[in-house]
Amino acid sequence: MKRIFTLLFVMAAVMVNAQSIKVFYNGTELGGNDTVFIASDGHSDEINTFFGYQNTTANPIEFQVRKEVLLLDEEADISFCIGECYTGALSAAMPLAANETVNATDELALHVIYAGSAEPALVKFTLFRTDNENDKISFYVAYGTGTGIHEADMVKTLRAYPNPAVRSVTIDYVAPNSHSFLVIKNLTGREVYRTPVGTAGGKQIDVTAFTAGVYLYGIESDGKMLCTKKLLVK
Repeated sequence: MKRIFTLLFVMAAVMVNAQSIKVFYNGTELGGNDTVFIASDGHSDEINTFFGYQNTTANPIEFQVRKEVLLLDEEADISFCIGECYTGALSAAMPLAANETVNATDELALHVIYAGSAEPALVKFTLFRTDNENDKISFYVAYGTGTGIHEADMVKTLRAYPNPAVRSVTIDYVAPNSHSFLVIKNLTGREVYRTPVGTAGGKQIDVTAFTAGVYLYGIESDGKMLCTKKLLVK
């Protein structure tokens, strides 16, 4: 009987954490919190990027798209289309048939439009089921010319959520180059986490092994911490 209850618990956990939607860029499936880097030549008035997606379940679902702008020049604009076009942060609900795949070349593809500036930009998109916002996939789209990122942009973009964190935390960032690190230290200066990062994106970090307390997190480049913020772990 105990084994049956254990099996049922595991099955329930799998069902709760199952991901119903996959996203594809250039035919490659994106993992959660992956970053797609789009190079700008500094002259184009508009950059168009297309993503496909798929319902991985045997049942029809409805989903929405949420846009979160993390870094954007005041003269620039990022909008998206999926059925309709949106300048705001949230799309209307979209139906998706059982096992249906929408390719990047289809009319209903997720179409992201970046216009008006050659400055670096970072935007996060989340596709989630309307009946369960925890059933989702998030990814980042980063734009840049390779001319570098100002420290002010790094400070503005750097954020951790949820904060306070209990089990895991996601940290969004931009970095000056692809040889940078995301670092977390405790208040005594002891390093508890380090990972190499690209020039923009997000990292989900398991904090269950962290001792409860206050930490400092930030971007390190060429051996120097360029910006730090506080993270509370409970």
